[in-house]
Amino acid sequence: MVNHAKYIFAHLLGLVSIGYCILNTQPLIANSSPPPTVSIKATDPQPPIKKLPKVVFFGSSTTVGFGTTRGDRRWTTLLSRYLGWEEINEGLSGSTVSTALRNTPELATVPSAIERWRKNVLSRKPDRVVLLYGVNDAFRRVPVGTAQQRGTYSGDLTKMLTDMAKEFEPHQLIISTSQPNQGTLDRRKDYDRVLVETTNKIGGYLIDAGNEAFPLSDLPDYSADGLHMNNLGHAVFASYMANKMVNLGLEPAPPQSQGGNPIQNEAQPLPGGFLYIDLHHPLTFGRVRTIETKWVAPGRARIAIVRPDGRGGYEAIYRTSIFNVTAGTSQIEVPNWWVLDYDRLAVWTEGNCLGGYELPANSVSHLAVPQGNVIRDIPANRGHVAAQAMAIRIIH
Repeated sequence: MVNHAKYIFAHLLGLVSIGYCILNTQPLIANSSPPPTVSIKATDPQPPIKKLPKVVFFGSSTTVGFGTTRGDRRWTTLLSRYLGWEEINEGLSGSTVSTALRNTPELATVPSAIERWRKNVLSRKPDRVVLLYGVNDAFRRVPVGTAQQRGTYSGDLTKMLTDMAKEFEPHQLIISTSQPNQGTLDRRKDYDRVLVETTNKIGGYLIDAGNEAFPLSDLPDYSADGLHMNNLGHAVFASYMANKMVNLGLEPAPPQSQGGNPIQNEAQPLPGGFLYIDLHHPLTFGRVRTIETKWVAPGRARIAIVRPDGRGGYEAIYRTSIFNVTAGTSQIEVPNWWVLDYDRLAVWTEGNCLGGYELPANSVSHLAVPQGNVIRDIPANRGHVAAQAMAIRIIH
């Protein structure tokens, strides 16, 4: 059991998928009768078509979604789904803000932000621009320079943002420091300072994601390669950005998510060392702040939220740190996670501490973890679909 717990704990730190197979034996039956004709009068009122705000995401490889396993797991797509935006992704891998270092082979054919913003941003006629740029400037040590020096980070950033401010209203420009990452920890301070000062001068909305999105202690869990975020990192980053849009007054607050199931009667402990997912009580769209869980014995655990992975299974999008539990009901505070309809609650336990019912021995499930571009399944006895009465729910 201990070996199983360590095994699951290691893989839950990264991207985790839980899937299950259901054999559908009901055949499709062709209808030999012609379909009915439905007529609509010209005078019948038609529902108005809601126009989604067009938002250009302007940045480099993190905006492209590098580090994710699928395009719909990148932070720009998740954020657009949460806020009801039309996503226009104008990320370009390897691009820097400045034209400096263009004589290097790596940057010789990659346009900089100052060179491409009119074509890739202005021509799109967006309602808003979300800019996440500069990580490559810091990573490659582009000269910081001054606001008056073209061909430096400060000079080219100042020129670009000043020109942007002439084309867009201040409320249309949302500018963020680059994502938290291990690769630029020793050098990003001056680049972030310049971006903050310049954004304040032009009057755009400033988000300091590089220092706020998640703690530095979580970087190893959320990193794909030391510079880019993995699926978990993109999900947390999107949730952080959505909360900032609400806090800045740019978007209304979402509803409180609902879902999960409390146990009112006598509960039996679930076997420890497994990751359980509650398939029977899906969540609703909204924001999660507090999760309530009933424990029947001491142990250690980790709470997660998983999302359908498009392959008939699920993958983790959020997870807490591992924590000690005691018998009784506890409330776990989480940092305003945004969830979609049909996301599910999940929990990993070390020790038989979670309230619920024993799973049938023949339950069919599997875990899968990505290794490079290959998905390697873990045997079914290392993961379980949760019982219907798992005692975990959203309460706020």
